Amino acid sequence: MLAVVVVLFLAAGVSDSVILSKCELKRQLESGLTLPVPNSTDILAQIVCHVQLTSGFNTSAIKTIAEPQEHSGGQGSRHGRSPRGKNPGSPSRPATPAPRVESDEDESEVWTLYGLFQLSDHVVCRSTQSRTLNLCGLTCDKLIDDDTRDDIACIQALINAVSAPIPDPKTAKHIHKMISLIHQPQCITVNATSYFASC
Repeated sequence: MLAVVVVLFLAAGVSDSVILSKCELKRQLESGLTLPVPNSTDILAQIVCHVQLTSGFNTSAIKTIAEPQEHSGGQGSRHGRSPRGKNPGSPSRPATPAPRVESDEDESEVWTLYGLFQLSDHVVCRSTQSRTLNLCGLTCDKLIDDDTRDDIACIQALINAVSAPIPDPKTAKHIHKMISLIHQPQCITVNATSYFASC
């Protein structure tokens, strides 16, 4: 009986999972994001590249990582549970963990990253497992369903937060850590024209 319950639970979890194509995500971001920079097409390509590397375009991907260090430059430790589904055709250079930087603050915590964009429960959404800024005003389960509109709105909230002054240093620090995860070193030099050539 327990086996039947487990199978039903897993089937329900997988049914909400969608694997988007690069071109489909590009279209969704173009209609849902406002990028306040002149080279917005390259920024868009960097965001899509981040999604390809971290979630494999899987809307229900979940990973756990050690809390990234503020100076990690987007190379935070990325070990833990892999997303459901493989990512064929992803760039071949794997992400390298950044060296740990000791600080006088509390020991680093585990972050759980949710959905297409691998957004942290410590920053953007509310989970029962962590203290959170809940920048996007969502429960974390909203980031792992097949509706990407709230995920994209959350990316917009992050962009807006970085573009505006953040008076609270702790809030600013967590937001910058989240942004550093999105800026994958392998994606920084991505050229939109070649990256989106098949679209």
